[in-house]
Amino acid sequence: MRRPESIVPVALHWPAADLWPLILLGSVLLGFASVLATTEIGSGDYGQWLMAARPYLGEDVPDYRAASAVPPVMPFLLSLVVRLVGDPMLGVHLFAILLLLALGLSAYLAGATLFSSRMAGLLTVVGALLLTDRFLELFAFGGLLQAGAIVFLWLGAAALMRAGDGSSRERTWWTVGGLSIGLAALAHVGTASIAVPAGIVVGLLSAMRVAPTWRSRFRRLAPLGVALAVAGLYWLVYLLPGGTEFARNPASLAYRGPGRLLEGLTEYWPALAIVAAAGAGMGIGLATELPRRTIGPWTIVGAWTAVTLAVVLAAVLTGAATDYPRFATPLLAPLVIAAAGAGVAGIRHAGGWLTVRLRRGTPASWSVSLLIILVATTTSPAVLAFGTQANGYRMAAPGSLREALAWIDDNVAPGAAILAPVREGKWIEGLSGRPALFSSAVRYSFRPDEWHRSLAADTVLRSGGALVNEYFFVRLTDEVANSAVPRGMAIGVNHGGEYLDLLRIAPGETRILDGSGSLATLATLPNLAGESRSASSSGLAASVTSTWSGERLGAPVTFREIISLQDHASTLEVRASAATTEPTGFELELHPAQLPLTRMSVAGTEAELTFAVAGSDEPRLRVVLSGAFATLSALPDGGLRVRSLGAPIRLLITDLSGASSPTVGTQFLEPSELVATYGVAAVLLVRDDSLEGRQTRLEALGFRLAQIFGPYAVLVSP
Repeated sequence: MRRPESIVPVALHWPAADLWPLILLGSVLLGFASVLATTEIGSGDYGQWLMAARPYLGEDVPDYRAASAVPPVMPFLLSLVVRLVGDPMLGVHLFAILLLLALGLSAYLAGATLFSSRMAGLLTVVGALLLTDRFLELFAFGGLLQAGAIVFLWLGAAALMRAGDGSSRERTWWTVGGLSIGLAALAHVGTASIAVPAGIVVGLLSAMRVAPTWRSRFRRLAPLGVALAVAGLYWLVYLLPGGTEFARNPASLAYRGPGRLLEGLTEYWPALAIVAAAGAGMGIGLATELPRRTIGPWTIVGAWTAVTLAVVLAAVLTGAATDYPRFATPLLAPLVIAAAGAGVAGIRHAGGWLTVRLRRGTPASWSVSLLIILVATTTSPAVLAFGTQANGYRMAAPGSLREALAWIDDNVAPGAAILAPVREGKWIEGLSGRPALFSSAVRYSFRPDEWHRSLAADTVLRSGGALVNEYFFVRLTDEVANSAVPRGMAIGVNHGGEYLDLLRIAPGETRILDGSGSLATLATLPNLAGESRSASSSGLAASVTSTWSGERLGAPVTFREIISLQDHASTLEVRASAATTEPTGFELELHPAQLPLTRMSVAGTEAELTFAVAGSDEPRLRVVLSGAFATLSALPDGGLRVRSLGAPIRLLITDLSGASSPTVGTQFLEPSELVATYGVAAVLLVRDDSLEGRQTRLEALGFRLAQIFGPYAVLVSP
């Protein structure tokens, strides 16, 4: 009888030490891809880049959107994914996931290639995705173009460094590296200013490592030169003519200037650890390589860092009005690689020390253990930080928005504009190609047409008309939303290029006195009916005159107010008077609006007000009152009381901290005229606390509630 074959147990072995970086890399990338896949994207920037991809899908974009001003690479790639998926919102979400995977892989390749170490590649990914929040933030707010530029920069640097190692496929790597840097130049405007010189420096140093003469070096760099020449030609022909406004934003230096860049690099302490480790590594590495006159990894990453810092410093010194916080990721791109190189040395040293100290294990096994601990302890904070950032950009309900858009397409004339909140407005442009009118902070907008459209949207949604010049944006408001003659006002000041509401005059705090000297109230402004309003606007000056009237104690009561602005004038003039059968007393109150008061001094009929810091400094106003029997006094809870005991008053409000800005010229903005000018046929409103007032105001302009879609209300004009 034949004996059965013995069953030999198979032992399970841990992967070899050199495979652990790849295993950890896969877990980090797949983990974050799943987090992004299950995170609802809603930032308006996602909708904006979807709009930029529409021309490559054969679809229209609004006339005021200059598609030629957007670098083509990322919108084109996005269009391929959208075409493949067949659904624009799902397509842009999938594109973001693929881009996140590409970002991680390119970071790994750059670090692993420079230091010839898988561990260095993994630590580069850990630094970029787990230790600093700057790279993941791009996916929270939808910075797809810059994320793509960083991917191509890292891929280009990895290929050029691989070519410099004397690989058997050297020519292929020179070509791949040159093409990648060229694509980075056509992926994102701001990052291109760093990617191009960084690519040139990395390529030149790599060529110097393998070629003895300049002729042979330049021959190897030919693919890079050709790619940059093509990119430069595209810039000259298409991007620069349509993108000259990108260096003129009046608010960027005050709100998005170099100080914000420094904050972005220092406010999250793990990022400081990266900078410190990178600095220490480059210091020690360069001290070793430079005396030997060798071009090693530290020379390359040090030159890359130096070029990056030089570009940013040049922008700061020349006062370029760009979005400086967006320089954080290109600045960190070489630093996370340098920190990884230092981390490899540190982990290996720690592994050897632990082996000797504990007399067990091996340096390789302890190094792997430290890597696992590092990834495990940093993943959770990174995921939580990303979730917090993404929630801040989330839309109310993307599905409901698509339902509302489908209904609008079926019931509103093609090409008609939609008035909407800024986030939804950008998605409306991307999903439907319709014009959208929305209010967006100037600091995020780089085109004059966008500033004008923003003021128009703000005027229609939040006021019954507005006076505006280079210094002021005065909205006429009312507690009764459809008042034909608004009784109050919100006084906005152009602070550093951005309009901020600093003072408000509430209708209920304007009182007509009985004239007996007792300061008794005869009537409040809300008790009077709007009698008339007339506005004039010549381009050199603008004013609005409003009159309210009623009857008290058998006698007529009238209150009259004239608000005036001059072109390029930093002073707003308010004239007011009250009368029964003869002039009588009145009082009104000025209260802080958007920002709290920090200091106030009152001397007679003059006052100086200082508000909390906005942007780079404190807004300041001077208030001067003139008129017989007129007094100016501080209110107990902040603000000022203006009182007249029987004569007209003249109130001058001067912007002490502002400067003339090109945002908009002097004019009076009439909501009904703005609706006609911008062709608004539908309005999308979020059903929040502001809905009732805005709906009533829009109904006075002829709009009617048509449909409700989840958290959105749609109004249309017959």
